[in-house]
Amino acid sequence: RGASFIATTSTQRELMLSLGADVVINYQNENWFENSDLLKGRQFDLIIDLAVGYDAWKKARHSKLLKTSGGKFVAMTSDNALVEAHNWWQLTTVFVPMQWRELWTRFWPSCPAYIWHNGLDVKPGDLANVTKLVEDGTMKIVLDPISPLTFTEKGVKHGFTIMQRRCAHGKVVVSMQS
Repeated sequence: RGASFIATTSTQRELMLSLGADVVINYQNENWFENSDLLKGRQFDLIIDLAVGYDAWKKARHSKLLKTSGGKFVAMTSDNALVEAHNWWQLTTVFVPMQWRELWTRFWPSCPAYIWHNGLDVKPGDLANVTKLVEDGTMKIVLDPISPLTFTEKGVKHGFTIMQRRCAHGKVVVSMQS
């Protein structure tokens, strides 16, 4: 209650509005972190990053978009869109910077918290609660228009290609049914 929902997208303005966004910013046409209409001296409690990683964190922090006391930046993605690791060292170079960022922001009082969300902490009953939210229309699941894909080599590869290009407009689903 009393919260505003601002979404950034490149092509899905109407979808974002239908999901409840108060303001939709096309990030291809303007920098979300420099939008003077959006800022108006405001600071936000929470930014959830689903796509960019470190650059979004840096821009949000330097533009002072987040409250320094209690503000949170939740990264749902790694710093790199495509992670390729063939050994432990390569894996360490991918994940340690995000964990280090999360740790040092806990001890830096003038910096909003960085939280790297590296998985779901599902408790008993959570999925039943989510199911109820979907059934009563509170939560809307958005599928990419290509979904569902067939469970064939071609279908699965096509799904991975869409995700790798980062051009999905919703969840990419592969159907196990024929």
